[in-house]
Amino acid sequence: MPAQPEAKERRFLPLEQPGIDFILLADRAEVLNGKLYVMGGAWTELGIIDFAMPANVSLAIGVLVPWNATDEDVLLKVFFETEDGTRIRPEISANLNVGRPPGAVRGQEFRSIIAVNVAIKFPAAGMYRAVATLGEMEQKHTTFRVLLAQAPPQLRRQNS
Repeated sequence: MPAQPEAKERRFLPLEQPGIDFILLADRAEVLNGKLYVMGGAWTELGIIDFAMPANVSLAIGVLVPWNATDEDVLLKVFFETEDGTRIRPEISANLNVGRPPGAVRGQEFRSIIAVNVAIKFPAAGMYRAVATLGEMEQKHTTFRVLLAQAPPQLRRQNS
């Protein structure tokens, strides 16, 4: 009698609750038709010429939502903080609610992509973190360095 074939082992463990998939710093980010468009992304240093002026910073955030958590509100918070944990304004909050599109497969996970574009005033050169939290538990962050940059030569001449 031939041996029975073994049942296929499930290779993907299902996600049980929504989670932050990624957080990415960029010069500019936007989401259009469910796709993320990034310019100048994945940097770890930001040069600022004048700390009295706000700097434009973009964050791209991916949130994975399991089948069983669709059509439920989950709170996303995004903030920046200094090396000692002091939060810098603005802080952003949004409710996410991901539905199941037509043709979705039972058990499928869904990725919601969010682009956050802010003007932020960094108090000084140093290390900073961009932090995204989801609900009460899930957190992801990226660390970056802000440094004093010199103005390009043409701007230095105009300002003299």
